[in-house]
Amino acid sequence: MDKNALWYIDGCWVHPNEATLSINDVAVLRGYSAFESLRTYNQRPFHLEEHLERLYRSAQLIELDIPYTRRAITEIIHEIIARNTYIHASIRILVTGGYSDDGVMPSGKPVLAVLITPLAERDMERFARGVKVITSHLERITPGAKTANYVVAIRSLKEAVRHHASDALFVNEQGHVLEGTRSNFFVFRGDVLITPREGILFGVTRNMVLQLAQDRFALEERPVLLDELSQVDEAFLTSSSKEITPVVQIDDLIIGGGKPGPRTYELEQRFIEMVERGAF
Repeated sequence: MDKNALWYIDGCWVHPNEATLSINDVAVLRGYSAFESLRTYNQRPFHLEEHLERLYRSAQLIELDIPYTRRAITEIIHEIIARNTYIHASIRILVTGGYSDDGVMPSGKPVLAVLITPLAERDMERFARGVKVITSHLERITPGAKTANYVVAIRSLKEAVRHHASDALFVNEQGHVLEGTRSNFFVFRGDVLITPREGILFGVTRNMVLQLAQDRFALEERPVLLDELSQVDEAFLTSSSKEITPVVQIDDLIIGGGKPGPRTYELEQRFIEMVERGAF
C-alpha cells in the first residue's frame, strides 16, 4: 500500500495510515454498508456512471440511504484521481451505515469513504496461462447488492487457496453455476457465449463483454448447469481489475485442454482495443 496516497474519508483528505472509522459504525459492528469498485485507465475512470448506478442500486436493495448526490461523488472521484499520480488505479467507494447508539440500528449519518490504490499494467502472462477455480456451495445473501458482508466470499477464497486455485464459483441448490467471488462467469459452447443472468451481481465489465460479443457470437443469458461444464469449450471470468481471465480448470475438470481458447482471446483483444481507443 502506498502510504503517501490521499484518500477521502467523511469530508477530509488523509493518508491511508490516518484513515479511521468509528468502532460504533454499523459497517464495523454489523457489516451494514454498500460499496463499489471501479478502475481507471490512464487516469480516466472506466464507465463511472454505470458504477455509480450500481452503488445506488445496492444501497436501495439493503435500504441504506445515501445522503450524497451522484454529482458530489463524481467530483470526489475525479479529485482523488487528480490528487494521486497513478496511471492505472483501483478506486473503492464505501458508504457505511453510520454511527449506532445501540450497536444495531443506525442513528448517525452514513460515512462516505473513497480509497485509491495503484494497478499494474495488464498481465498478459496470466491471460496466456489461464487460472484454476473451484466450486463453492455456500449461500450468499442479497447477491444483487455489493455490500461489505464478504463472509461467504472470504470462506470460499480460503478454500480456493487450499486447492491452489485463484477463485471460487458459487453454485446454488439447483446446480446452477452463478459467478465468482468478485467476478462474472462465462462459457463458450462452440460459438455460443453463455452467462448467467439470475442470482448474480451484474458486473460493468460483464455488460461490456456482452456488447463486444454481440456482433460476433450468439449470446445466451441463462443458467449454466454444473453438469454442463464438461461440455464447454472455453470459460472465463470478468471483473473491473482483471478484465477477462480465462479459466482452464474447474475443480478437477480441465477446460479446453488446459489452455485459453481462441474465442476468449478474440474477446480479450476486442476489449483491449476498446480501452486503447478510449471508447468508454
